[in-house]
Amino acid sequence: MTRFLSGLSLLLFYGSAYAQTAPANDPEPASPIGLIIFGVLFVGFCVGFVWMVYSADKKKKTKQANAESHDASGKTT
Repeated sequence: MTRFLSGLSLLLFYGSAYAQTAPANDPEPASPIGLIIFGVLFVGFCVGFVWMVYSADKKKKTKQANAESHDASGKTT
């Protein structure tokens, strides 16, 4: 634990030294087309992920209901 804390303090020290010597350039403004493309892709991936989780849950429930109805039919071997 002592080695971790000493390493962390050195990392913070070197990080702050680098931050003070970094050039102070103003960032260029983001292009609106790039932001629109990012927004569409981000929302599309989020909607796709939610749809996949929902459809997998729906399939699981359907499969479970079919198995229960098959068991309840009284067929034995």
